Amino acid sequence: MSRLFRIAIDGPAASGKSTTAKLVARRLNFGYIDSGAMYRAVTLKCLENGIDPTQKNNDAKVAKLASEASIRFPRLGSVELDGRDVSSLIRSSEIVRAIAPVAANPSVRATLAQQQRDLASGATESGLSSESQPKGVVMDGRDIGTVILPDAELKVYIIADARIRAQRRFDELMAKQGTAPGESVDDIARDLAARDLADQTRKISPLKKAEDAVVLDTSNCTIEEQVDSIERLVHSRMGSK
Repeated sequence: MSRLFRIAIDGPAASGKSTTAKLVARRLNFGYIDSGAMYRAVTLKCLENGIDPTQKNNDAKVAKLASEASIRFPRLGSVELDGRDVSSLIRSSEIVRAIAPVAANPSVRATLAQQQRDLASGATESGLSSESQPKGVVMDGRDIGTVILPDAELKVYIIADARIRAQRRFDELMAKQGTAPGESVDDIARDLAARDLADQTRKISPLKKAEDAVVLDTSNCTIEEQVDSIERLVHSRMGSK
């Protein structure tokens, strides 16, 4: 089996990396791996098994469940946990409230990191979302280019002005709820700033740009322009091999 062309996309919250990654995967018919969804899936597995991941004395049990979980991405935007579709379940507020200690658990991170590398290599059968055998894979997160796929064929670090990121998140919430969210743009901006600081200063796999990553500032770009930029980079890299 030939090696897949791997695209690692990193960046802070609300920078547009997940939406861009999905669209890049769709346009190129690459597989797509949502690394954050894997932590959400483990959190769901914990809660369904009566294990509260926010309790420190449950760390070992959480790690064990992570090692037993089978997480796949059979279709673009879908997530399967142990053979069932959990795409909607993992987006609940209950998961959001409980995910932090799961993502911070060193054993869980080690387990999921290896699963992510296996998926990106094509080693995990039927684990990738693509209509046919993909020639490549797109993975987004906060440590993909630095920790998970440090030898990826293309690394992109997406950034955007903090105020613009806050406005985007506000607009997303408004679109989902059909009305103005309870938080103002200023509130969201403060939350994002706190999230950025936490991501950049955490001891395990902090958010940072890989030395050889291409920086893509999306402050004044449409999603279409972001996808176009990455597609050009992919064709350039693939053509040089």
